[in-house]
This record gives sequence, C-alpha cells and structure tokens, in this order.
Amino acid sequence: MYFIYNLLLWLLSPILLPWIFVRSWRGRLPGLKQRFGFFSNQPHRSAQPCLWFHAVSLGEVKSAVPLIEEMKRRVPGLRIVITSSTRTGFSSAHSLLPNDTVLFPPVDLKWVVRRFLRFIQPDAVIVLETELWPNLFREIKRSGARLLLVNGRISDKAFPRYKLSRILWRQVLNFTDIIYSQTSADATRFCDLGADHKKVHVAGNLKFSIRPSITPFVEVLRSAIQHSSAGPILVAGSTMPGEENFLFDAYSELAPQFPGLWLILAPRHPERFAEVIQLARQRGLPLQLRSTWTPSAVPQLPGVLLLDSVGELGAIYQLATVAFVGGTLVPTGGHNILEPAAYGKPIVIGPYMNNFREILQLFLEEKSGGHGIALLQVNAPEKLTPALRQLFENPEEASRLGQAALNRFQKIGSAVAPIADTLEKLLADPGCLFLDGSVKLAPSVPGAGNLTRNFK
Repeated sequence: MYFIYNLLLWLLSPILLPWIFVRSWRGRLPGLKQRFGFFSNQPHRSAQPCLWFHAVSLGEVKSAVPLIEEMKRRVPGLRIVITSSTRTGFSSAHSLLPNDTVLFPPVDLKWVVRRFLRFIQPDAVIVLETELWPNLFREIKRSGARLLLVNGRISDKAFPRYKLSRILWRQVLNFTDIIYSQTSADATRFCDLGADHKKVHVAGNLKFSIRPSITPFVEVLRSAIQHSSAGPILVAGSTMPGEENFLFDAYSELAPQFPGLWLILAPRHPERFAEVIQLARQRGLPLQLRSTWTPSAVPQLPGVLLLDSVGELGAIYQLATVAFVGGTLVPTGGHNILEPAAYGKPIVIGPYMNNFREILQLFLEEKSGGHGIALLQVNAPEKLTPALRQLFENPEEASRLGQAALNRFQKIGSAVAPIADTLEKLLADPGCLFLDGSVKLAPSVPGAGNLTRNFK
C-alpha cells in the first residue's frame, strides 16, 4: 500500500505541485520553504532530549501547550519543536511558546520528511488528534524516534472515509508506539481501522487542560468599558462563514432595547477578517477594529468591535456578559467552550457541536443538588436572538448558568498526567518498551539512545 500511495503522489505531482505553489503565492500556504525541508537557521543543539509536537491548527496548538509546559517542568533543558500547518496555529505557537522552535510541517514526501528528521533529531514525535500522514509515520519509525498519537479522535464525518482505505491506515497506525484517544468511542474507531488494541488507551481530552491566555489588551478594553456605558457585552468567538449574518441580525434586533450593547466578534480564521469587515459595513453597522484601537479609544455604542488579531480571544471572554461560541450555528462541528467556562460566563451555542460531543454532554447534564445545565443550546439560528435577550434581561439566570459552567470546568480531569508520565519514562530510558498500553523499562543499555536513532 505504501508503494501505491507514493506512486499516486508521484503521478499526481504535476497537479499537486502547481496547486501548492499557487496556494502559497496567494498567501494561503505560508512557509513553503520550510514545508519542503529548507531552513535558514540550524536549531540549537544540546545533549538534552528533544520532543517534536505536531499540532495542525490553533486548537491543537493550544491543546499541546499544557503538555509541553508539564514536560519542561519535569525535564529541565528539554528541547521542544512544534509544527503547525495553519497561519493562526503557527502565530499562536510563537506567542505561547516564545522560547521554543516553531516551524511549518513537512509535506508528506519521503525525502522531505527525512530532511526534517535530520534537522530536528527528535527523541520522540507527538502527533495530535488525527494527523495521519503515511510517509511521516513511516520515516519517524525508521529513524528510531518514538511516535505517539495523542488526543486522538476520528470524527463521525471522517470515519467512513478512513474505513474505505482501512488497509493503508492499519499500516500507518501500527507505526505508532502508543495511541492516547480522547474517548472510548475514538479508541474503538482506531481499533476498527486496524490499530493494535494493546497500544490504544483512553486518556481524555487535552483541551480540558487549556487555560485562558493572558493579553494586555484585556485591561485596555476593561478600562474603556468602565469609562463608558457599555453593556451588555456579547463576545462571539471563533465564528465561521454564515454565522456573522446571524449575529448581526441578533445585534440589530437587540440594539434598540439595549443601547449600550457591544458585540465583540472574533472570526475563527484571519483570512476572513476583510470579508467580515465588508459585511458589517454593507449593513451599516458601527464598526471598530482591534488593529486600529488606541488606548484613548472609547466604544461606539451600540456597536461592533472586530477582533482582527490572533491569540487574544480566550482572555477577552472574561469581559463578556454572554459568550457565544462559533462553529455551532453552521454544520462545522463546533469549537471549544472551555475558555468562557473558565471565567464562569454564560455560554450560548447552536445545534452543531459534534466535534465536542463529550464536553457538550457534560455541560447539558442535569446535576443533583440543584445544579442544572451549564449552557444554553439553541436548535436553530432564529432562536439565537430570544436566547440572548433572555440572558440580558435576567442577570440572575445568566449568573447561575455561568457558575454552573465554571463548576463543570473545575471538575474536568486532565489528560496531561498519563501522557507526561509515558514521555518522562521514555526519555529516561530510550530503550523502554510499550506493552499493553503501559511503559515498561527494558534493561538499560549504555548509549541506547544513539543505537536506536538513525537520522541518515
């Protein structure tokens, strides 16, 4: 199957390579030189071990940070390399991990992956979620580095496609040393695709470990709010195409009733900033931009502030009267609700939350002792305005919903510890064995690390 996969890549290269270069020229595929294994600087070399984390986009980068920080705490001097495929993920990794090496990942060609491995020389590669690249996994294994798939998940939409080519994915998955899945359902799916069941274990969701980022802009906005009559404040985060229209409809309907209404809107993808700006101006909405905000600026009320920046949304949720989490009014699977929950904010979402099914179930559970549901889910876009009005008009209900969300957030367990335990044991003895999902140390062999790694 690997021969067929690489043959197809070769046959399709006259189409794929021009497509890649056109996307790069249009600014949609940044870091093209790095993606083909060409680097301007050599990384810092040391005797300390190295972990390479591959996190495809912003959400995965944020998920990786608590694990990376825990590994740095446990292994002083640990060298970290993190790769991310998207511009937002890359920028966020630079911001959240300023002292580590951040790169764009290799395209899945054997010679490119080998250049990456020679350049990075990792002791272990940690791949997040479902980034299953056949040549990447095979070459990592050939190099002697260990390969862990963590926070593993296979969505309802993707699973049928993977099953159609199960014969390939069986080979790919069995190059891993261990797979830590988010849920038991994900674990079952990995096994159904051919992964060795002894390697597959449920660790939970690393997104549960995310803590909101810190940004000085929060205090700038807080001061502006305090010196104005702003309120209520709707923070709408990670919005997807089509959702801004629903939010602008809700804003236009609610603004006459709430003259201090301020909508802080953060589209999920930076390449959509211009599109959303144009949409707001076409509708004649009073619009301010984060990129042009000055310390002396005051909110236009009622009005809209577009957060045309990267990495600030998580902290800005703390300013919300109500938080709306995007990707839920349109069928894209939803985004993480834990950031507003960490601040005890009432959360409103739409019907589409299948990417975070286990979190949603936890927040919709009726708890004993008077604890009810911990968010408000509307079943259609036209129900968004009544839901927001209900919370704006009833501060006590909004407060109860926010406190319930905070309670759920505080009780969620972290997936960091079991994964960090495995990595720590692996780095202590590169010759350790993975058996039945546990890590057992093989007899120590002097220079075992050098014997098992081959970056030629």
